[in-house]
Amino acid sequence: MRQKFIFLICAVLLLTGLWLVMKPDTQPNGSAETKEFYFAILSGSTPEPMVMQLKIGDTAQLDFVSDKDVAVHIHGIDQHIVLSAGVKTRVKFAADQAGRFMIEVHDTEAQLGTIEVYPR
Repeated sequence: MRQKFIFLICAVLLLTGLWLVMKPDTQPNGSAETKEFYFAILSGSTPEPMVMQLKIGDTAQLDFVSDKDVAVHIHGIDQHIVLSAGVKTRVKFAADQAGRFMIEVHDTEAQLGTIEVYPR
């Protein structure tokens, strides 16, 4: 009986130690993140518009590559991005207001995606 009890205590300690060592690293509730999104623009559009979800305080990192020169506009965030054919362009900004913001090619008004920003 005593051996079973000692075995049980050792098993619990071993499992607790393994859990502490291997538990997932979680961010504290409410801390801001940087989220990355990639856009490949072919002939002035993308196959399917993307929906990106952020919370206020998060940083969005958008990487664009286009097969031709185009201008991209993010409504409500006042970002105008000029893309040169074949050149990767990175844009970063902080999400500081809640809402839905469309990303579109300026000349053709082709929608590339929507940024949804939620309260934290």
